[in-house]
Amino acid sequence: MTMLSRLFGAAALAGLAPLAVQAGDLPATELSVIGSPVNSPNWTNVLKPFWTETVPADSQGQVRAKAVSMTDLGVKGPELMRLAGAGIADIVAGSTTLISGELPENDSIDLAGLAQDIDTLQQVIGAYRSVLEERYRDRLGVVPLGFWPTGAQVLWCATPVEGLDDLAGKKVRVFSTTTSSLTAALGATPVTMAFNEVVPALQRGVIDCAFTGANSGNNAKWTDVTTHLVDLTVGWGVNFIVANSRKWDGLDPAVQSFLRDEIRDRLEPAGWEMARVATQQGIWCSVGDERCEPEATAPRNLIKADLTLVELSDEDNARLRRIVAEKVMPEFTRACGAECVARWNDTVGQVVDIQLDPAR
Repeated sequence: MTMLSRLFGAAALAGLAPLAVQAGDLPATELSVIGSPVNSPNWTNVLKPFWTETVPADSQGQVRAKAVSMTDLGVKGPELMRLAGAGIADIVAGSTTLISGELPENDSIDLAGLAQDIDTLQQVIGAYRSVLEERYRDRLGVVPLGFWPTGAQVLWCATPVEGLDDLAGKKVRVFSTTTSSLTAALGATPVTMAFNEVVPALQRGVIDCAFTGANSGNNAKWTDVTTHLVDLTVGWGVNFIVANSRKWDGLDPAVQSFLRDEIRDRLEPAGWEMARVATQQGIWCSVGDERCEPEATAPRNLIKADLTLVELSDEDNARLRRIVAEKVMPEFTRACGAECVARWNDTVGQVVDIQLDPAR
């Protein structure tokens, strides 16, 4: 049994068992669910066991889901939200990074460099959640039910790096508009390329460094082609789970309450714990720390390597904060618009102590 499977089991012991006692009052309900890529920790350790084991057990079989991975359907990430909005699936889970073009507010909770630790990210999402709930329903035709991260997106380098100054002149693989803005502001050249192209690009010197998750980089054996791991978090790969609004509004209120409770008390905690473990163990195992537990992210075990860990200095952190405020945020401001900026300032801005100028 994996750590994350134990987490779902432990939740019942933490006061959630009464849900099953009330399950007899639930009407029989069938749902169609599309989730993350089949080999991702999100699918294997969080979404699949939640829909195929936890929900049926807690509802005493009254609520069941036909849950399939987007991989099995040949669905691409950017299509997920549209499938939910069109009612092709009742419930959909995916990454906000892949649907940022659908709504500017999608970027607002995971802007490059904004949250350097997972606790700050949790506060950011909590502060902005009501805005997303309103915008998702009004603009996308879906009801957001939960958010959680995949893990810290950090910097892997095939060349010696001691701090942010050493990134000047380097070619760095990026994965989003705001990551590109931050990279350019550091004096590096942002390069966009597919994940599966990164290893050969690092090997041939086409790029010097690349951003990806601490866990996913280790799983993809980036440890074989890099020498330094820079603890520069440029994002968290925030995931969403949404329901088609027409389907949701047609559900029995008891089923709505049941699903909200299950997602809040079971799914989201499992997702956040997965991100914490994947980030910490991904870093520890990649740099050969004695605390490395390769099986912690089972069934995809980590590789123990010996990369050099580069932690940001106080000067680096101060510079990063300036870049986020002066370079990353203005680009988001232009895309988001005045009303969006005002709501961001009143919510996320209070958490991170940054106020955006809508005129920029």
